[in-house]
Amino acid sequence: MQKKAIFKAGIILLLSCTVLSAQKNFNGPPMFLNVNAINFSLKKTVGEGQFSNQYSWMLTGSNPPSYQTEEWFYPADRWHSQMLYQIFNPLCFDDDGFTNEKGQNRVIAHQCINAGKNDYSWERRRFRPPYVTVDGIPQYQAYTWDLDPDIPSDIIVEWEDIYAAYGMRAHVQMYGYSNQNHDNYFIYKATLKFTGETRRPIEIPDTSDFFPSQTVNMWWPIAFSFGPSKAGEYFSANYFRYEGEDDLDSWFGAPAALPGGLRDSLKIAYYWDYKAPGMAVYPNGSTDDSGDPDRVTGHLHSPQIPGYALLHAAKNSFDPADDDASQPYAIPHATILNDLWGRIDVGLRDTYIGDDSRGRFPLDPVTEGFIGANESQKGPMRFVTVGPYELTLDHDEEIYDSVCVVYAIGVGSINYEKADSVGRAWLQNEISDSVKNSYILTGKDSLFQTMDRANWVWNNDFRVPAPPPSPDVLINSDADRIVVEWSYPSDDYYLDPETKVDDWYAWRVYRKKGAATVNDPADNYSGERWEMVYETSDRTEQIYIDTDVIRGVSYYYAVTAMDDGSQNTYGLFPGQELESSRYANRSQLAARSFKAGLNTSKNVRVVPNPATLNAGAMGFPGNENQILFAQLPYKCKLMIFTETGDLVDQIDHIGTDQQVWFQKTDNNQYIASGIYILLLRDAEDTDGNKLPDQFEKFVIIR
Repeated sequence: MQKKAIFKAGIILLLSCTVLSAQKNFNGPPMFLNVNAINFSLKKTVGEGQFSNQYSWMLTGSNPPSYQTEEWFYPADRWHSQMLYQIFNPLCFDDDGFTNEKGQNRVIAHQCINAGKNDYSWERRRFRPPYVTVDGIPQYQAYTWDLDPDIPSDIIVEWEDIYAAYGMRAHVQMYGYSNQNHDNYFIYKATLKFTGETRRPIEIPDTSDFFPSQTVNMWWPIAFSFGPSKAGEYFSANYFRYEGEDDLDSWFGAPAALPGGLRDSLKIAYYWDYKAPGMAVYPNGSTDDSGDPDRVTGHLHSPQIPGYALLHAAKNSFDPADDDASQPYAIPHATILNDLWGRIDVGLRDTYIGDDSRGRFPLDPVTEGFIGANESQKGPMRFVTVGPYELTLDHDEEIYDSVCVVYAIGVGSINYEKADSVGRAWLQNEISDSVKNSYILTGKDSLFQTMDRANWVWNNDFRVPAPPPSPDVLINSDADRIVVEWSYPSDDYYLDPETKVDDWYAWRVYRKKGAATVNDPADNYSGERWEMVYETSDRTEQIYIDTDVIRGVSYYYAVTAMDDGSQNTYGLFPGQELESSRYANRSQLAARSFKAGLNTSKNVRVVPNPATLNAGAMGFPGNENQILFAQLPYKCKLMIFTETGDLVDQIDHIGTDQQVWFQKTDNNQYIASGIYILLLRDAEDTDGNKLPDQFEKFVIIR
């Protein structure tokens, strides 16, 4: 192979993918798919693999390490709703194998593992993420990725990884939607191209770093390993388990209900929470913790049914007309502990393909007899395998064959109310273990609807009616109230993202009391959830003053925008009013109301007075320099002067009836002993009425 062929290989790859030009980013910031009810982070810095192969260090034990890297939360506002612990692409070849850059023939790489090298990453959004600020503290970082109002979804994240062990390049795009009918899934569009590369272009490879020209036969299995959920493990067992050790995996097929492409049915791989062996007995006498019932209320903390379905598979093409509807080849079962970590034999390839004794389409391992009904498995992996494909790499003829696949990845579930009522009935012995578990598995119906809608979107060129973007939010704690304000960065935000017609209809304000997330143990079973507290159809009304608050209690807010449905002329529900995601701008820093300042300026006091470094009980333990200006009005300017009239410091005060001062000048120098004058001026009460100035003399002894 000549050096010219290396250059050609790079050109061929770029022509086959989205034109990236200056957007390529070899060391970009993390990417966050957080436009809907799922929060999926691509920011892994530990473990093997890159974005295409993610091996997480799990949230485990009673004191989990700080480096845990689970990426997928659903619902995003639920306490410890992490579920995804691995993405695995073990490429599998026939017995003729492949010839690597060293001239060695291989059937499998060691354990079919590919560490991966990320070549670039790229995130695009229609609108930047909303900026949320609480009491002056920004809850965001300035957005540094790219904005493109013409993309078909709310967000697209994109990356390419080099599979060095196989001479392959992976190109992946993930699409996410804030539309409330499509907010629990992503579409995963991936290309695996046989380029022969083993090093990234940035590493300046030479001819010895490329596979030679050849033709191979291969299968492409992929497993998204879910374990619903970390919160459930904690509430049922009081600690966090290891990877999916109390979960089962299986698959089901169903006829497609919505029009779309060549596929009249969908085969869906899925996971659910199963009973763990050795569980402590619940108050109702049962040890079946399927769904992770709460030991106090019975609420099911892990009713989620995450899963994925193949929507398209073809060689060298994403044209829906080229879809091979007979794919997938198999939906096989394996485990991390016994297979990925426990085997190095060639038969491991057959397991991942689906050609071993377990079969191509086995059901869950309990039903199939792979494990006993009261046993567990660590790290279930349910693969969806496509193939076999004959791929040619020919540097001279510039042939670089590829496999093109599209998956829907999402979550179904019974709703919160059903999880509450079913779990409570079970805990009170009103229903049996089997009835409880059958309710949980009705979440498969929800998962099918999710996959079916994703299939419709894929065959609609990724487009769905788009709701308005979420506004920026400014939250301020105040005297016996919390003030919530919001705004759009520009008037263009009022226009429908698809048609560019103004279809804005209303603002809505949501509130959560107590902890920032639902079911947080800190809420102490209060049952607090997000609730709508305000709605207005006046677009100029962009402030909500919440007076239904208790001093010292934490409150969190989110603001959404609604359209009038006039521009939603296609899709599943034409004319439907659409609402922006309340997950996108929910505050995660607490706002707390406080006691209001006085409606008078005549009662100001300095405590202690005189202030000495050994004031004892009259001072402030732990900070001998602290002085308190007490009984202040709601708003005023505090000015401290020496007895001779020199200005020492000034403070703009608002809100409470007190202000702390640490005996420092405006140049951050401690003051000397002496007599000082406090001037209180520009005072106002809570209604904005002007109050008279006030002087107060105090003594400092240092």
